[in-house]
Amino acid sequence: MHFKNQAKKATQAVARLIKQSGAPIDYLRLSKLVYLADRQSIITRGIPIVGGHYFSMWKGPTIGEVMDFVNQRNAPQWKEMISVRFGNEIRLRGTPCFEALSQSELNILDLVVSEHAERTTDELVDWCHANCPEYEQVSKGKRKPIELESILKAAKKGTKQIQKVLQEAVELQEMDKLLA
Repeated sequence: MHFKNQAKKATQAVARLIKQSGAPIDYLRLSKLVYLADRQSIITRGIPIVGGHYFSMWKGPTIGEVMDFVNQRNAPQWKEMISVRFGNEIRLRGTPCFEALSQSELNILDLVVSEHAERTTDELVDWCHANCPEYEQVSKGKRKPIELESILKAAKKGTKQIQKVLQEAVELQEMDKLLA
């Protein structure tokens, strides 16, 4: 079970993380920060900022759709706001807008950046391995899904809270099907 990825919000969340990090940002670092922001949002609000498919990968947890957006630059507003990769760095292009993000989402994104500002990218990878219990080590080049339920269990949420979040995800998926 997962929440559908919100591509426009993903673009704006990534732009916010780059901006708050002082741009440019290492791609690997960015992938950890956006995962950690979504994780925090799920734990505290019951819904993600970006959503999508979460994976354990060799260098830690990540969101599959965000990785695709970085490589394909096909999310709404991406090409206008975010550069192509320069080696492993990603930069802002122009002035980002954040109208799709709520104040609580902006606060979570900013908090995640400030909490990890002093860590190098490698230290952040190690931190994720040690502090995200839902993460499972996988071989290089492999990935394993991280279920929404495992994020909530790792955060020691109760059965009723977990069921409520999972039900919300199901209802949103059903609504998306109806609107498609």
